Amino acid sequence: MTIDSIPSPEKPNARTEAALARLHKAMRDIEAEIAAHQGIYPFNFGRVTQSELCRRADVKKATLQNPLHKDTTRVEIMAWLDTISAQLAQTRDGTRERVTEVADGLAVEVQRLTQTLQAAEQRIVQLEADNAALCSRLAAR
Repeated sequence: MTIDSIPSPEKPNARTEAALARLHKAMRDIEAEIAAHQGIYPFNFGRVTQSELCRRADVKKATLQNPLHKDTTRVEIMAWLDTISAQLAQTRDGTRERVTEVADGLAVEVQRLTQTLQAAEQRIVQLEADNAALCSRLAAR
C-alpha cells in the first residue's frame, strides 16, 4: 500500500463519494416523485424508509452503519426521512385513503375540463358559422 492509496480527509475515497452522490440523487428523485404524484410516494406501498432510499441509491444499508457514515450520512438521512415522513401517510390504509382523495379530486378536475372543452367546441362551431356567413357576404359583394 502506498501513501497515495490511503484516504485522507483532504482526499475522500472515490467509492464513498460515489455512494454519497447516489444517495443524494435518490433523495432528489424521491422528492420529485412525491411532488409529481400529489404527495404520494408511488412505490413501497407509499412508505419512504432508510431501506427504500438505499435500494433506490444501490447502496447497502449496512454501509450507513460503518464508522465513516454512522454519525454523518446516516444522521443526515434520518433527518431527511423525518421531513419526508411528516408529509406522507405512514400506513397502507392511510396511503389508500390519500390515493382515493387524490383520485376523487382528479375526477372533479376531469369533469371540469370536459365541460370547458365542450363549451370551447361549441364556441368554435359558432365562430366557424359566423366566419362562413361573413365570407358569403363578402363573396356576394
